[in-house]
Amino acid sequence: MTTTSAAAPASAATAETAKARPFRSDVLTAEQKSEIKRLHQQWGSPFVRQQLNNIAAFTGVGIAIYTWYAGLWPLTIVTWFVAAHFFHTKPLSLHDASHGTLSSNRRKNGVFGVFCGTVSGVPLSVYRYAHAYHHGFMSSERDPEMWPFNKPGTSRPFRMMCAFLEIVFGFLYTPFLFCRSLFVCGPVKKAVRRRVIFEYALIALWWGGVAGVMTYMGWWNYFLIGYFPPLVIAGAYQTLNKYTEHLGLLGDTVLAGTRTVIPETTVHKTMSNLMQHVDHHGTHHRYAQIPFYHLPEASPIVYGHNDPANPVFPTYHAAFIDMLPSLLNPKAGSQWIAWEEERKKQSAADHR
Repeated sequence: MTTTSAAAPASAATAETAKARPFRSDVLTAEQKSEIKRLHQQWGSPFVRQQLNNIAAFTGVGIAIYTWYAGLWPLTIVTWFVAAHFFHTKPLSLHDASHGTLSSNRRKNGVFGVFCGTVSGVPLSVYRYAHAYHHGFMSSERDPEMWPFNKPGTSRPFRMMCAFLEIVFGFLYTPFLFCRSLFVCGPVKKAVRRRVIFEYALIALWWGGVAGVMTYMGWWNYFLIGYFPPLVIAGAYQTLNKYTEHLGLLGDTVLAGTRTVIPETTVHKTMSNLMQHVDHHGTHHRYAQIPFYHLPEASPIVYGHNDPANPVFPTYHAAFIDMLPSLLNPKAGSQWIAWEEERKKQSAADHR
């Protein structure tokens, strides 16, 4: 598999045009198409994995509190970053639940999704609603998840400020971004509105209950030492993961607008597994109903034609480094190319 860095294509096609031709399916053989169909099949339940993640997260909280009061604060800091990974599995699982691929059992998928959304501050129904627009209009001006980086003409300082806020305060900014989608995307069906209200009430009840218990028991110091730092770091993980997937890419197709990691070593494959294979992101955008545990098998098929316009990396680290310069001028989507070309034409006309 050839790995490449992203290169902005010369075309100024919009993401809506890209939606009409997201992938060259004609390059797949009948055998590959059959394999892709098989990989859509779901099996098992997320229960064991979810509980192991929960145990690891709260073990990390306990260790952070113990090491802090034992004066071993360097170990506390390390523990925060490790525990934050397991906190981050909640929005990752919420993502899979929104696609209906977290569990083969529809009811369990919904229950786990609502739980993950409640602790993450984003209702499953809202995530599903906004994420459908993200997939349908990826990085275009109609993509609510990439705002404001998908809006040509938005000032660079404003976009940089939003990137800073989303990284540092992601645990608050991400819920805001999804809530915003309810007001800027298409109409919300009445049944969905009722569920949105119910799930936001559930979030308020959950976190209100947590605040009540912390106050009554006098545990706020433990919360601020053991739970809050991993929560903040997990918010940054979620944001940086989204940026690694899309920020700085001006491609005019689904695969050209997405960074994908196809790990080649056992260590990096293990890291991918811990992230529920979200790094196989182009493959996920191409086949959104393939459950995460089948994505590593699907990626070599999706990227088998080695198109140099599609950014593929052997490690997540390499994809992350490729994204970093984009933070100095954060933008996403092929509409930026058309906008910048129009600016140049206008500038040339003004100087005549």
